Order: sequence, then structure tokens, then C-alpha cells
Amino acid sequence: MPNAFSPAASPEALLEQAGIHYRAGRLKEAETLYREVLASQPGRADIHAGLAMMLFLQRRTDEAVAALRRASQIERGNTDMLYTLGNMLLREGSADDRIAESFDCFRRHAAFTFGTGAKKVDEAAHRVQHDREQQAYLAQEFGIAQWTFHLADGERIRGRSVNGANVARATEEWNSSHPQIIVIDDLLSNEALTKLRCYCLGSTIWRETHPEGYLTAMPEHGLACPLIAQIDEDMRAAYPGILGTHLLRYLWAFKYDSKLNGVGTHADPSLVTFNFWITPDEANLDPDHGGLTVWDVAAPADWNSQRYIGDTAGCQAYLARAGAKPVTIPYRANRAIVFSSALFHETDRMHFKDGYTNRRINITMLYGRR
Repeated sequence: MPNAFSPAASPEALLEQAGIHYRAGRLKEAETLYREVLASQPGRADIHAGLAMMLFLQRRTDEAVAALRRASQIERGNTDMLYTLGNMLLREGSADDRIAESFDCFRRHAAFTFGTGAKKVDEAAHRVQHDREQQAYLAQEFGIAQWTFHLADGERIRGRSVNGANVARATEEWNSSHPQIIVIDDLLSNEALTKLRCYCLGSTIWRETHPEGYLTAMPEHGLACPLIAQIDEDMRAAYPGILGTHLLRYLWAFKYDSKLNGVGTHADPSLVTFNFWITPDEANLDPDHGGLTVWDVAAPADWNSQRYIGDTAGCQAYLARAGAKPVTIPYRANRAIVFSSALFHETDRMHFKDGYTNRRINITMLYGRR
């Protein structure tokens, strides 16, 4: 009777043995068995995906990406594979074209996941209000009468998306400031700012609801347009003195209720944070506030992400013990706050006008890894 390692063993037996090796930490042995199954069944997307995970856990990222590409080619509508490939490219990849490929995966993921026409059922009052306002906006601007998945024009622009006028000053301030917190006004060109604003208003990418009053858009929700890829390229080209060789590793956007709270005290899991705002200044009813508060104390190196991201009260208690001093930067449209990601920060109090286009929107781009 053949054993699991013999040529006559069934694919199911080989996969069962591969699972035993995986759980025991014998990744190379599990990889060998996945490859043996693929030799006889090369069209199985699930096996290519399983092999990708074995390779990734061995830190063989390029090979893992290749295996996941093959899996997603076989099952083009598999959202789990698209999500995993998009994240692997964005968070771990190093190829020059990784952002374009990652963003393509995320857009396809969003279209397959949300493209049925049904919106997420969520009864939070600020969510219901936002969706009602966005539906009216979509009807007026795009003639979309019923709720449907929609991405506005987010293609690249012809010229540079990032202004170069403030680069020298900002770089000098970054390299001389301790802790590293700087302000860059007029970050984007007028064309890029206008187009990004329209994309965020006209796209149904706001998929996560937070009880404090804000909504989140992630790359896998559709916040992965070519314009943002261009902004990343132009940002790294303009600010090598700040970003160095650090690559974009994640991003998100927050959209706020005009009168509710924002994000609580936390730190980011990266090295450099670019946080910038895109809502017009006239929407802000309190020009001295509405921005960001950053403390001069960083999250301890031995804290895991659950402590410095998910535990607002614990972060505030630590800041009190450390005697931390806050710096509050007022809101301005097209203003970027650039800071060492380990520094604790939170949304400043805000008071914006009512109305859909007046909602405060910020984009956060995280560079490098701790």
C-alpha cells in the first residue's frame, strides 16, 4: 500500500501530509508536497495559493508572488487571492512596478466584492447620513439614481502631482527636527488635489464604519487608483531626503462626520507617516483646530501593534507618565503633516460645515517598516 510520499499517493493524501508538515513548521517539506500535487494538477488555483504561503513564510517573497499570480490567473474572480496578492505586493514587494500591480489587484477585489449593487448594511446614524448624502451627490454628478459600486476618474495626470517648491525647506526641517514633525503646505499640485478630491467624493469606497464618527477607505475597498500611485512616485522623487529608500507600505483615507470625534491616540506601524488633508478650507468652521495633535514621545519599541493602535486609554496613560508634550497643527487644505510614525498622535477637535462636500477627508500614506 503506497504511503503519502510515494508516487502513487493521491493528491488528497499529499495535501494532508503537507498540512502536517506545515503545522510542525517543516515548511520546505510542505512546499515539496505542494509542488508534487501541482505536477499532476497544474490547474488548481488553491494549490498554487497554498504553495505561495509556504514560500512566503520562508521569506521567498518573489517566488510567493509568482505563485499567487498564477493562482489569480486561474481563478480571476477569487477575491481572497486578489486581496492576498495585493497586500503581499504592497507590504512586502520590492519591484518597481509593484504598486501598479498591487493597486490593480485591489481594484479588481473591490469590483468583485462590492460590484453587486448592494451596499453594506449598517444602521449607525452617521453611516446612514453619509450614504444618503453620497447618493444625492452621485445622482447629481454622475446620474446614478440607485446605489451601486462606483469608482470616479482616478487616472494619472500629465504633469507632476507633487509640488517641488517646499522640498528644500521641508527636507532641512526634517533632518534638523527632534522629534521629527514637520508641516508641508501645498503638497499636491492644484490639478492633483482637485482630481483626488473628486475621486474620494465620487467613489463608493467608504466601507468601514467607526463608532467615533468617521468612515475608512482602504486599498482593497478601491482606494487604489493610478493617481495615488503617481502621488507616491512623485513623493519619493521629490523627498528623498525624508523618505530615503523607504517604500510605500500601506495607506488609507478617513472621512469624518462634521461634528463627531476623530481617531483616538495611537501610533503607526511604519517609519515615516505622510498625512494630508484635501477638503477645502472654507468647510472648516474653526481654523485654529480641526487638524492633528502629535506628541513628542514615541511608542515603546517592545509594544505590539495592538497596544499602540487599539488601546487609546493605554496610550494616553503612557503619555501622562512620560510627561509628553503635544504639538497641535491646525487644519489646512493640501497641508501634509510628516512625522516619525512611532510618535503618538490623534485627530484634533473639529467643527466643519454640514453637507457632503464639507466632510473632512485625510489621506495617510505609510513608508517603511519598523
